[in-house]
Amino acid sequence: MNGRRGSVTASAALLGALLLLTASGCTAPEGDPVASSPPPPSASPAAVDVPEHVVVDGLALSILQNRPDYATRTLQLSIGNEGDAPLTVVSAHFESTQFATAVDYPGPVEVPAGLVRQLPVPLGASVCPAPADPTPMLTVGVTDATGAERTVAATPADPFGVLPRIAQEDCFEHEVSAIAALRLDDRLRIEGSGPDGVARLTLHVEPAARPTASGSPASLTLDGAASTILLEPAAPATDADAAPADGGGAGWPLGISVARGHGPTSITLDAVPARCDPHAIAEDKRGTVLPVAVTLADGTEGTVHVSPSDELRLALYAFIASTCGFAVP
Repeated sequence: MNGRRGSVTASAALLGALLLLTASGCTAPEGDPVASSPPPPSASPAAVDVPEHVVVDGLALSILQNRPDYATRTLQLSIGNEGDAPLTVVSAHFESTQFATAVDYPGPVEVPAGLVRQLPVPLGASVCPAPADPTPMLTVGVTDATGAERTVAATPADPFGVLPRIAQEDCFEHEVSAIAALRLDDRLRIEGSGPDGVARLTLHVEPAARPTASGSPASLTLDGAASTILLEPAAPATDADAAPADGGGAGWPLGISVARGHGPTSITLDAVPARCDPHAIAEDKRGTVLPVAVTLADGTEGTVHVSPSDELRLALYAFIASTCGFAVP
């Protein structure tokens, strides 16, 4: 833990900005329609840090996710202008058999010559089991400087393997949810104060009813919960392999067996700030999401990410600020 007990000074404005950022970074439910006022696109020079793409009729097309996009299930539609004159994207439509619904970015968005725009769209619910061929298709409507319109449709490049990763994560979580629901309690209990404060998180495990589809696993083991970029165990585990790291080191060992038809149970996780860097805290998007390592009865292993409610997320940020010494007096 870096500098938790050190002297950290920050203004009340920092805490306010921190809480505001947290409130605005809530995870969108799966399948939500595209908002009428979508997030603004981002631009980057085509010659710098641009991923591999497919070029069709002067457009460089690819899909990707930035780290903050994971929790919000956002996909970036990357559209580059390979021409010598600016153009305007008037619509962008992405569909794949991997998802229950298609998504649209309404535009208009100007793309200067030689630049790339990344258009964020919320993904629909995944289809599980995942199809062997997701057949992604990106259709883009553009207008050039003369006012001429054209439509370009192609399978976009996926240089970072976004689609197979999402399929694996979503369908594993789907299997887990068929056995038990995992959720964090909205309430945060705090023991002690100042640099000695400890947050007591409660993880609820609620097994499903006994009937299950033929061939589906009916039980699982919660192997452990990982520390994050913002939170770590109050008493660090001695086993470095106790839980997979998601920005931090080893976490909370669990070793709890769960089966369909069992009664619900609750687990208390004592946590302290993993760092007291106000800048890193203010910019983090996943530090309050709890990664839980799970092994299904058939031996399949994976990680389920349990997101906090807005109430708990705000409470955790306030706890970190108070414990690190930059809370409002």
